[in-house]
Amino acid sequence: MNRLLLIVALACFAVSLAAAVVRAELFGDYMGYTACAECHADVVKGWKTTPHANAFDDLKQQGEEKQSVPGCVRCHVVAMDADGGFIDMDLTPELKDVQCEACHGPGRKHAASQDPADIVARPGEAACRTCHTEGQDRNFDYTVKSRLVHGEK
Repeated sequence: MNRLLLIVALACFAVSLAAAVVRAELFGDYMGYTACAECHADVVKGWKTTPHANAFDDLKQQGEEKQSVPGCVRCHVVAMDADGGFIDMDLTPELKDVQCEACHGPGRKHAASQDPADIVARPGEAACRTCHTEGQDRNFDYTVKSRLVHGEK
């Protein structure tokens, strides 16, 4: 009897874990840059030339262990602390790197409506400063850097 209860408990745990994964991928509001590219191909093409497009891999260059430190990962992926955001490379690899939604917010509603009011069209300095803090990036100049976030123009 105890063995049967253990099997049932493990099965319930597995189902609840699978449901969480499905929610993150299917029902989350974050979609990844490929959804943005459908309408904004030129902007995505420019973004791919920037350091933000390889931000997660940059952690590995700083030391393999950094890719497992939440405080480091948070600034190198999309919405790690938000529902439907980055979980890890096994579950949400499509949200690695500093993509469109890291600055402009979740894109599902905007992608469905194509209404500019359904996305943060012009994120301000505060959006950048969540990661580009004085302690992490003392020489960060928003006026200069914000012009380069979508690639050289």
